Amino acid sequence: MNFDDIQMLDIPDDVSDVSTHTESLESSETPKGARVDKEYPTLSEWLESEEDLKFQFDRRGYKESLSPPDSFQKAQYEYISSLFKVVEELTSHDVQILPEDSAETEPLGVVTSSRDISKNAKIEAKTTRINDAFAKILTNYGHFLDSVRDDLQDEDLDAYIDLQFLLEFIQANEFPVQERQKPELLVKWVNEYYPKPEDSFVDEVVYNTPEPYLHPEFWTTYLGTLLTRGMFSHAAQSIDSSKYQKLGEGSPLYTIINDFHVLVDSYTSMALKGQFPEWKRTACEMRDNFKNFREGIEDEEHLVIARHIHELLRAITGLPKTLAGFTEKWYELYAALSLFQVRDDDTVYSDYFKIATNEKIGGIDNDLDEAITHVASGKALRVVTDLDKYDPATAAYVSKLYELKGLFFPYYSAAYKDAIFNESSIPKKNISDYLLTRHAFECFEIHPLANVGIGLFLHPVITPTADLNWKNRQIVGEFLPYYKCYTNDDMEWALTVCAKLNLPDVAKKLYLQQGKSSLSEGHLYEALNMFVHCYDDTSSSEESSLAMEKIHHIVWELLFQDALLNCLPAEDELLNNIITRKVDPSFEVHPVIRQCIAPYAVLVEYLNAIDDENAFKKNISRLFHLIRFKFMPKKFVPLLFAQLLPYFSSPNLVLSDLIVMIELLDSFEGSLEGQDEEVEKLYAFAAESADEVSTQYDWRKVLKAEGKPIPDTIKDLILTLRNNITMKIGKVYISQ
Repeated sequence: MNFDDIQMLDIPDDVSDVSTHTESLESSETPKGARVDKEYPTLSEWLESEEDLKFQFDRRGYKESLSPPDSFQKAQYEYISSLFKVVEELTSHDVQILPEDSAETEPLGVVTSSRDISKNAKIEAKTTRINDAFAKILTNYGHFLDSVRDDLQDEDLDAYIDLQFLLEFIQANEFPVQERQKPELLVKWVNEYYPKPEDSFVDEVVYNTPEPYLHPEFWTTYLGTLLTRGMFSHAAQSIDSSKYQKLGEGSPLYTIINDFHVLVDSYTSMALKGQFPEWKRTACEMRDNFKNFREGIEDEEHLVIARHIHELLRAITGLPKTLAGFTEKWYELYAALSLFQVRDDDTVYSDYFKIATNEKIGGIDNDLDEAITHVASGKALRVVTDLDKYDPATAAYVSKLYELKGLFFPYYSAAYKDAIFNESSIPKKNISDYLLTRHAFECFEIHPLANVGIGLFLHPVITPTADLNWKNRQIVGEFLPYYKCYTNDDMEWALTVCAKLNLPDVAKKLYLQQGKSSLSEGHLYEALNMFVHCYDDTSSSEESSLAMEKIHHIVWELLFQDALLNCLPAEDELLNNIITRKVDPSFEVHPVIRQCIAPYAVLVEYLNAIDDENAFKKNISRLFHLIRFKFMPKKFVPLLFAQLLPYFSSPNLVLSDLIVMIELLDSFEGSLEGQDEEVEKLYAFAAESADEVSTQYDWRKVLKAEGKPIPDTIKDLILTLRNNITMKIGKVYISQ
């Protein structure tokens, strides 16, 4: 598909490289040089190529987003999340791109089949959903603007207000909740954007004049402004209060004013009931027969008023030149034409725009003025570009609604025409996909919006393709390992995404990352639980190896060593409750965790019973088992032997225990190869820390209490143990 010959010549090469009027997601006080320099193809380049947009993740930007958001950022994130929910809801209802001819109506007199009626009903239902979705976007933006209004400087606030005006004008033209109310939406917009008449003028003409109907500008400037701006009830009330009743029912001018008042007052009710043709026919009859109505008027002042009313009749019957005389800006005339020429026909608005801009040349004073000309002229891509200048996120989601409503068809050449008959010929790329994909990438770099970024890929918001799952797996798999899980819900959500996209390796990275995070926060059991889910004994991956290293570190360095040095269980209540079976029976512990903490569990059981004389046999047996454990790190063995020193004072120590001690000492001495610095260092630290131990049952405290010296080195420890064993054996033989 070649896009060189379509209406893209007047748009910037890249809709996201233009400067934005408002603070977008990418706004930051960080110098740009500190961020990733991203290079994306332009929209036209992307549409013409077979390449996908490449994910370019800014890790620095993401880390900055981990800081608590300020009030503006929080409101902005909530707004963007609401935009995603609106479009996600459309996809859940399977609202797809409307056919190109969906807006065309059947010629009069053509018999429509029941199948066509059903098809048209479905199209109408989808159109209603799309229009409702835009209304929700506009409502959500209004809530966002109200919430940040006090946080913005005047210049910034003006830009946000301009965006609201632009969205409202888009709604009036392309997404009216009810097509029949399109003219009312247009004049409502005109009255809010460029309010007239001014209060001072109204005071002069209406309130400060005894008989307003006689004021020279009451029937020209004042009522002309009210009527061309659709303020019919206000106009009718003004006529009724103008004191024209003083003319008396016998006055021809009274009759003219009274009939005109009835005509004006009936416009809104008849138009919204679909009776505009009848109303206009009445207005045209009054206009065409006006000569008859004004016969008998002799007063020159009354004749002037009658001529003014006739001009108003010419205006409200849709005569462009006359309407132009009552309006100042092109959009005033555009809205007035929609009120008075042909209603309930969407095809005539392009003609209204041409008439309005031909009659009101110029009047483009700012970016917003230019943007609304793009809306009214049907330049959909220019409109999205204009939105992107204000807020790329809003532009992305609005572009999806433009896509669904078929408003980009002029830019897709003949390809979509074929798609009406053959869905397989639908182009592989859509304009909205470019904007939404880039928006998703930006969301990945804002932690509170990461779920939105992933949601855009998991749901068919971005047009599904044959290799959708593969592309999604690739992009999400690249991002998720960097995702910071603050809560269990965060982790559960991330793992659900991995399961949905079949990303087991990414899940392991998440487990590893979360394990490190839990470890840094001191949550040892939670860290172990994360690491064991990352470990796979059949895998040689880096993550699996690192996980096992971390498991060993927790079990031996943080749990076992801490307990051994302090003669107290480590300060992890959950782990200690698991060991002492003080958890709910339904609480499941991973088998690998049970296996890994088994040595620590034995040590905790020993420490918990260290002061229990009745547990002497069990305790000394526990120490023997720990010393014999083939995976016991060598540096802990001397400290386990040291635990035996207080037992030589116990009468419960028997010959068989002494023999086991000798065997264990012989084995340990045989394993020592010269000076083992790590083993010596840990033992020396323990020997020097006797005064810092809190429990009186610690072997160092016991020795001190008995007036015995604490062996300074491992060599001294072994010698002391052997001497005690020898003495104990001698006493046994003597006693026998």
